Amino acid sequence: MFAGKKRSIFTLIGLYLLTIPFFNGLNVTTYDNSQILGHFGASTTVFTYSIYISIFVLLAFMPLGLKLGKQIPVRTMILSASFLSIIFNTASLFAVSIEWFTFWRSLLGIISVIGIFASMVPILLKYNPAFNMALLYGILQFIQKGSQHVYQYFGAHFTSFYNWTFGIYFLNINFLICIILAWYFYKADVAPMKTKFQFDWCGWIIMIVFFTIILFLSAEGQSRNWFNDPKISLAVALLFIILGIYLIHTRFTEDPIIDPEVYKYKNVIIGAFLMFYIGVMNGTGSVITGYMTNILGFDSVSGARTHLALVIGLCISIPLSTYLLFKRVYLATIWIMGFGCYGFYHIILFFRFYPGIDSADFFLPLVFKGLGMGFLFPISLLYISEGVPPKLSASRMMTGIIAQAVFAGLLGSAILGTCISNMNVQHKTGLSQQLTAVNQLAQKQLTNTKRSFLMRGLSESEAQKRAEKSLSSKTSQASILLAYKDIYLVMSAVCFLPIFIILLFKLWRRPLRRVELEPIPI
Repeated sequence: MFAGKKRSIFTLIGLYLLTIPFFNGLNVTTYDNSQILGHFGASTTVFTYSIYISIFVLLAFMPLGLKLGKQIPVRTMILSASFLSIIFNTASLFAVSIEWFTFWRSLLGIISVIGIFASMVPILLKYNPAFNMALLYGILQFIQKGSQHVYQYFGAHFTSFYNWTFGIYFLNINFLICIILAWYFYKADVAPMKTKFQFDWCGWIIMIVFFTIILFLSAEGQSRNWFNDPKISLAVALLFIILGIYLIHTRFTEDPIIDPEVYKYKNVIIGAFLMFYIGVMNGTGSVITGYMTNILGFDSVSGARTHLALVIGLCISIPLSTYLLFKRVYLATIWIMGFGCYGFYHIILFFRFYPGIDSADFFLPLVFKGLGMGFLFPISLLYISEGVPPKLSASRMMTGIIAQAVFAGLLGSAILGTCISNMNVQHKTGLSQQLTAVNQLAQKQLTNTKRSFLMRGLSESEAQKRAEKSLSSKTSQASILLAYKDIYLVMSAVCFLPIFIILLFKLWRRPLRRVELEPIPI
């Protein structure tokens, strides 16, 4: 009996390992974006499109990928996905332009959806009854979130002394391991979830058009200054028109991609809002990454090493939150712990954005962020799935993905970038206005800097210009620090607000109810 249980755990670990490369397929070319940008010589805007297109293609293909995945025998599907991933991944090495590079990365994103589904089916069918939904979600989130940052660290480290192509070779090795594991663990080649193929092609096309407009807004909204540009206003208007067209379309479709019937379940509406809310809180991480790279001058290895602190938080919070969910602890307890950790993450960084900030100063707040992710991500996926029948599972899944990944993660990041830029301009203007003859401290610093340049042999006029430029540079750094402090102060209030609402209105004083899983929790 003990030997059988030991083998069962060994098989479970092997099946979960199969999921890792597919979850990280699009991450391997982000270990050092500057190298890829220099390799293809593309503009920043074009490169932004390149990154976004691959992500949007993956998200857009998800409904069709899950449908197709049910029709194909699992062993054939995982082996085919692994072989195709190696082909598409390798083809990106030989791309002659950023457009072809994006094309092959997008195909890899499509195959990743099928690979995730193929690798999860045996776990769902064989281990779901024994391990419970909470455990399944917890393990999946631990693998997905944890492996991302571990891959990021090792990828950045090896890329730094080789080049950006390391990530491609590294991922190919992972897929080869997948093929070996698949031959060992997948003994039978069957399609256990096969159903009559029926797909909403018209609704899928409408969704792709919807995603294309959001892609345009995410990539160019900030550079076009949003509603000051008529094309942005037109794009937003088109979003509402397309949404109306889709709602009309669902009235004449038997099985739409997102069935409005799913919104009769209150937890889906509330859960979608919470997933959007969590995506917004999590999105400020891009601020830290940008600050490390652009202001502090961190290289990719230093940034990735610093973000390993997230893994420490995940290693604590995901097992703990999974255990609490499994033991049927009140949902409110886990929500409060998660929002509280995100609040501490933002408020600690608010006090640490100062001149001379070092990588060690990011460690504690990033641990808190990892704690917040571990508490909030599994429960948000479980809560939005609670009580939703399998027929509407795809509608529930796409609702959560659009709320968190599309609106909060991608579009929200673009809006956040605009807010930071505007605040930076305001602070820089305010600080520049203080650089007058009345400001004795500024005048003293200007005089000392000028004297330093004169001692180096520069002329009077050149020393004056250099001194003013140096003072202006310090003003710019101070203004961006103030802008970041403003953002993180506001976000700390945003994080703590749900805690007061939960306590005030006595929300979620109950354990998790029934959750049926189909399709997989992404």
